[in-house]
Amino acid sequence: MLQDRTHRWLLGVVGVLLVATIVGMVALWPAPRELSDEPPLDDRYTAVLREVEVIAGEDDPVAGGFGDEVVLEAELLEGPDAGTTTTIRAAAEGYPDFRVGDRVELQAANVGDGTQNYFVADFQRLPALGLLIGVFVLAVLAIGRFHGLRSLLGLALSLLIVVQFVVPAILAGASPFLVALVGSIAVMIVTLYLAHGVNPMTTAAIVGTSVALLLTILLGVAFIEHARITGFASEEAGLVRFAVEGIDLRGLVLAGLIIAALGVLDDVTVSQASTVFALHDTDRTLPWRTLFARAMKVGRDHIASVVNTLFLAYAGASLTLLVLFSTGPVPVLELVNSEILAVEIVKTVVGSLGLIAAVPLTTALAATVAVRRPPDAPSLAHGHDHGHGRRHDPQGATVVTAADDAGPHPSRADRRTEEERVDDAWMRYLREGPGAGEGSGAGGPDESR
Repeated sequence: MLQDRTHRWLLGVVGVLLVATIVGMVALWPAPRELSDEPPLDDRYTAVLREVEVIAGEDDPVAGGFGDEVVLEAELLEGPDAGTTTTIRAAAEGYPDFRVGDRVELQAANVGDGTQNYFVADFQRLPALGLLIGVFVLAVLAIGRFHGLRSLLGLALSLLIVVQFVVPAILAGASPFLVALVGSIAVMIVTLYLAHGVNPMTTAAIVGTSVALLLTILLGVAFIEHARITGFASEEAGLVRFAVEGIDLRGLVLAGLIIAALGVLDDVTVSQASTVFALHDTDRTLPWRTLFARAMKVGRDHIASVVNTLFLAYAGASLTLLVLFSTGPVPVLELVNSEILAVEIVKTVVGSLGLIAAVPLTTALAATVAVRRPPDAPSLAHGHDHGHGRRHDPQGATVVTAADDAGPHPSRADRRTEEERVDDAWMRYLREGPGAGEGSGAGGPDESR
């Protein structure tokens, strides 16, 4: 069948990508790191604040300090002094606002006479983070159910690839660009098939994502070179350069661009492929050109929203820097010309171009596979035929089977009617745009069908 050949061809492309990814991971896989001979850093111990007092002081006009002092009574919950209380006195200006009951991390410091003092190194945030992650997991499982469970497994595998392969390989001296490319393709193939199943819809999304990602990489390489991005702009880059000898900072910028772009691309491509197959399920007689045009209506809306999402994501990550720049007398064009902002502009625009390319590419691939399905092929959007007792005949008409008419089933009839109304509204939207159906009943007939 044409559909089978098309899907096999796309699976062949994915197979080539998978083999190349496995070879790349084997070649780039870092050797186990040798344990450092340096002594470990002093341990931190969890403590809870029992008393907090701020003592007012006099302002220091020379140093610019306020002179206030904070006195903390902290009970140690672990460590050699667990169960005891220690007093910490420090300048209030160097600390955030403390409250009684706060859990903090205390760092031990040895004094010259052999005694040990403590100072507050940080807040204890792990319980709050654990609660947040637990709420997230429960929400995904409650709404997504088995689909959500598979997406969580995909998320865990993505984290595993980044932590066990991407970061160690970069630390071992491998090219950050190659590591990010191989790691991103591995994440894409594994997580998309795991979350959405091995089917023509997911395969079309993977191939569309791969082509768009390749375009994104080419644009990133070209404009990082053309804009003379060095990778030295941020303070973190300087620290990494000293921590990892010989690291390619420009490659690190490109690696970050690749990973960030993939996070948006796979969402867009899966949504577009799903839209194409859902639309084709409502009318199996749609030709390729019509199916592509109607799915692109949704694609254009997706582009408009996600491009703005990309900008807001990068702006949010750099908000502190933008506020700092806004307080100075430096002209706007000079700020834009600075590398620290130029990097974010390149990431945003290149990522957006890859996104724009991904929508028509994936839509075309998915439409090609969809129109070549046999009329009785099961629905990929729902995993089965359209509702219980509904099927499509070879001409695409919706028919009611004998199972529906055998005996009184008012609830099932109501549900079937509601599904038809939803299909009609969906078709009107895809033909005419967001204003479709205004002034007519929600369940009005679709005259073109």
